[in-house]
Amino acid sequence: MPEEAIKKRHGRAVRAVEKALNYPVGTAQVTVLKNHVFHIEAIRKKEIRKIRVVLDEITPFDRKIVSSVQLPENFTREIWCRELNGKFKVIIV
Repeated sequence: MPEEAIKKRHGRAVRAVEKALNYPVGTAQVTVLKNHVFHIEAIRKKEIRKIRVVLDEITPFDRKIVSSVQLPENFTREIWCRELNGKFKVIIV
């Protein structure tokens, strides 16, 4: 798959995660992060989630890079993987 097509697919996956986290509308403050290890930050009253969005499979590199970022205790690190069938697999790191 050409690189441009992969970038578009990844962008669609990030927007889908953003929409899922803010459902029903207004339940979370969702921010898309640019040029960062994580692609999304979602804030609710008692939780802050940092999310990395990947395509097809979660690699050892994804796990390592997410684990290496130092965050305060109340932050949750997650990886959301958009599989070929369009569904998401979510793991907490």
